[in-house]
Amino acid sequence: MRNFIGTLSRRITVPLAVIFIASAVAYGQTPPGKSNIGFLYAFGAYAGPQGKGKVVSVQNETSLRAGDRLKLFFEPRSDLHFYLVHVSSQGELTTLFPAEGKPAKVAAGTQVFIPAGNNWFELDAHPGQEKFFLIATAERLDRLEELCSRHTALKDKADVQSSTDAILDEIKGLRQKHRQLSAPAEKPVRIGGSVRGQQPSSSPAVPDITPLAAEVTAPGFYTRTFSIEHR
Repeated sequence: MRNFIGTLSRRITVPLAVIFIASAVAYGQTPPGKSNIGFLYAFGAYAGPQGKGKVVSVQNETSLRAGDRLKLFFEPRSDLHFYLVHVSSQGELTTLFPAEGKPAKVAAGTQVFIPAGNNWFELDAHPGQEKFFLIATAERLDRLEELCSRHTALKDKADVQSSTDAILDEIKGLRQKHRQLSAPAEKPVRIGGSVRGQQPSSSPAVPDITPLAAEVTAPGFYTRTFSIEHR
């Protein structure tokens, strides 16, 4: 998966031509004195060639091809900490949010797009499976942030693999810690107007994924894993 950010400041390798299987396993637990968290989010894909494609929601059994693009939108109703971690089909782990050196806390009403602005992740032709781990929580996840920060500086293959395993174990542990029998409430929500502001007349139309948004209410902690199978 290529990340087109203006002058391609970085590339994120994520295999493509795919079938998305979104396993929406949500876990939550309200700590004493803490209220529910709420936010909007959308995971969208632009399927087809530029100018001729269409925006579709990434859901169970969504079929995409090489060259199709991906984008995620997030907007908290109250101040929240947000994390998005990706693991490619080659086992390479990348923290997509927060960016290196940036805080995970997102203020209420702030609209976050990943990647930012008019940029999208583009699917390449590598087969395999990859995963996106989305976490929203009222409390900062210090241990997860520490592990992800260390991971970016590693070069040795064995160290990188050990670090990847540690991060995935931490995410698994968080899910188990906050596991509950009742799932958080998640419902579609309509967002009126453009959230990006007016485009210059000379700019091509930018697909908008916000109409795909769902509103989530969860007891203090929410996680969702999107697993992608390429065919």
